[in-house]
Amino acid sequence: MSWLWGNETTEQAQFVVSALQSELDERESKIQALEAALKREQLDLTALLEDEVKELEARRKAIEQELQGVDALIREKQRLIQRGKSDGAKKKKNGKNKKSGGSPRAAEQKPQAAVAVAAASNSNGTVKEKETVLSPKAKKKQQKKKKAAAAAAATESAAGVANAEVGESKAVLPMDKNWKRVAKEEPKVAFIIQRSNNSNTVVYAGCKSSDGKSLDETTPIKVFWIMYEKEGNPREDLNMIERNTAYGVTSKPSDVPGEYLAAIASLRDRDCVLRLDKHGNVLALTTINGKKGMVLRRVFVQMTTSWGIPTVDYVDIHGVDPTTHEPVYEKKKNK
Repeated sequence: MSWLWGNETTEQAQFVVSALQSELDERESKIQALEAALKREQLDLTALLEDEVKELEARRKAIEQELQGVDALIREKQRLIQRGKSDGAKKKKNGKNKKSGGSPRAAEQKPQAAVAVAAASNSNGTVKEKETVLSPKAKKKQQKKKKAAAAAAATESAAGVANAEVGESKAVLPMDKNWKRVAKEEPKVAFIIQRSNNSNTVVYAGCKSSDGKSLDETTPIKVFWIMYEKEGNPREDLNMIERNTAYGVTSKPSDVPGEYLAAIASLRDRDCVLRLDKHGNVLALTTINGKKGMVLRRVFVQMTTSWGIPTVDYVDIHGVDPTTHEPVYEKKKNK
């Protein structure tokens, strides 16, 4: 065709074909890259779903264990109710027997009292005012009653002293308004994390065993959001990114029975110990401002946003000294 269009036109056509081929190659590369990205995204989504399934299965297992504990408590309460009913029926039956005067002991005591009255009569047939002469069996019974009354009085006195001691020792640790607000909705709260951009709060709450006397061995602590910015203050679970970065927590049993070591993502520079106090309150003990064994209450994060990207300016750590009940505070600046 070069004889018809000339060499120049042929070269232009070849240039156009070459350009189109380059564009096709470029688009093919983009398609391959998109397919690879899609495949990676599918794999990530599959892994995420598998993690969610495992987490849900663990939660289901924990709920089943908790329900088993509830069933055991229900059976125990029902047993106590039945025992109370049977005891009440016995007392009612005994009361009827006493009213009818059919007790053999009462029949024995009547002749004894009559003999005592007759012996106390003078020659004129009048009865003198003397104490009733009791038989040895009646005296023994009376002594038993006196001992029982004395023991009951001593027990009541000891209980009063014990209650007074508990009342004195069960002093409430100081609570700020933020922690108190959360405690009304979640009584087992250990500590909270709040941010400057809104009032939504991350709650770290203890999980107790079925008898309520210790922390759960499998999951001693749980983490969730209370969304105060939404109507009704609903609770929401952490997503995968939040669990693995800012707000996640891992725990393992300590060498001390009943205590657990917790690693908090937002406080990686210090250890934290979870345990129950003698009143069943959940405590998180950590180092605050160089003081060890302080009760962690609240972490506040001051944030600023630039071009849609949030950055942390500083972190306030609030706690309480369990011995003096004085507040403790530490400020961490973002370097």
